[in-house]
Amino acid sequence: MAATARARGLLRPGDRVLAAVSGGPDSVALLSVLAALAPSWDLTLRAVHVNHGLRGAESDEDASFVAGFCDRLGVALAIERVTLVGPAGRRRGRSLQEQAREARYAAMVRVATALRMDKIALGHTADDQAETLVMWMLRGSGTAGLAGIPPSRGPLVIRPLLDVGRAEIIAYLEAQGLPFRVDSSNAKPLYLRNRVRHELLPVLKRFNPGLLGVLKRQAEILREEDLCLDQLVSEHLTRLTREDGAGEFVVDRAGLLALPLALRRRMVRTLIRRTSGLLQGPTFGAVAAVLDRVVQGRSGASIAVPGALVAREYGSIRFRSSVPEETGVVSLPLPVPSTLRWPLTGQTIRVSLRDASSAHPPAIPTPSRSMAILDADLFTMELVVRSWAAGDAFRPLGMHGRRKKLQDYFADMKLPRAARRRVPLLVAPEGILWVGGHRPDHRFCATAASTRIVIAELLDPSPKGED
Repeated sequence: MAATARARGLLRPGDRVLAAVSGGPDSVALLSVLAALAPSWDLTLRAVHVNHGLRGAESDEDASFVAGFCDRLGVALAIERVTLVGPAGRRRGRSLQEQAREARYAAMVRVATALRMDKIALGHTADDQAETLVMWMLRGSGTAGLAGIPPSRGPLVIRPLLDVGRAEIIAYLEAQGLPFRVDSSNAKPLYLRNRVRHELLPVLKRFNPGLLGVLKRQAEILREEDLCLDQLVSEHLTRLTREDGAGEFVVDRAGLLALPLALRRRMVRTLIRRTSGLLQGPTFGAVAAVLDRVVQGRSGASIAVPGALVAREYGSIRFRSSVPEETGVVSLPLPVPSTLRWPLTGQTIRVSLRDASSAHPPAIPTPSRSMAILDADLFTMELVVRSWAAGDAFRPLGMHGRRKKLQDYFADMKLPRAARRRVPLLVAPEGILWVGGHRPDHRFCATAASTRIVIAELLDPSPKGED
């Protein structure tokens, strides 16, 4: 695990790490190894256990076991109890497993924020990776799904056990004399993952005993190829696409048809996402329908897919949003530190405060589109997250201090109007601090002289399959 963490840059000396511990073998091994590494890596280690209460007394016994194990290691533990909505209250197509995953992730982020942790360590293993890949294969996924579970997601979530098989973990626990819990629901054939784990993978391993390594290599190859294809699509979008004044995308049909089918599919999928402002979808069937009925169809042909309307207009293909525009401004208070779920996209916004004035200040992450590093002494700590309002303006970092209306900035970024309303703005009484997923206002950015730093992060929802 140490080699994986070092090679992939998952952990740095001095990091504050929150380990997610369910009580199962993977998470027990994770916490045990992190506790062993903590002194030499100068890690501050904490643990979190999320109790969904789905298995009654068994769930409570898991929580008690984790509390005892953490006490044995001398690791402080936070136990979060979450309540899931019953079947009648679920969104359409959203399973109990998906609800549990979302609630678990939100609880972990909430605890990480309150404790000012740098990383959340999850116990996914090479077996989890193999199961996920096979599940996506059975669903007919493209390279994005077949790239599997990434070693890290955003600046917060890491998976240091992803190169380690479950058999190795059990051997380690037995050698160390460490007990663990067994989730009885993992044996039930109700869930696809359980059937893949207990029925399909054992058969595949008879054909190739090295299956875990093969699937791990496949995931790494496809992850890199997926990134490469995304880059190619970005270049073709710039060349073949324009945005008109209504915030709609217009694509040159001949140029689109000249591309290989794989790039055509990605172009259409990307344009539907950009037009609708939705983070997930469209389905393979929706993309195929657009290509068949509109791109290959007669002038005037059109189709509605979730979030977008696509129509052929002579030599062009037009993408426009079918998502109703939000009316009014959505505004939510955001104390520091805390987290909130941005209802317009499902993303999580997390803010934390760091003291950079000590002789040995904590490591500060590198800013990115999904993370802003701000000087807490340059604004009043009465923050809200809100949607775009008429007249909004800021001074984007990298634009030499020039004031820019947010409407003009979004137009320059070729962001459709429907998507603009969904962008979260981090705002203080002094003005817009950060346009989430884009740029901060340069006036509020932290510098080497800053003594108190606010770290603002925008975290995408965890994709299906990353249990």
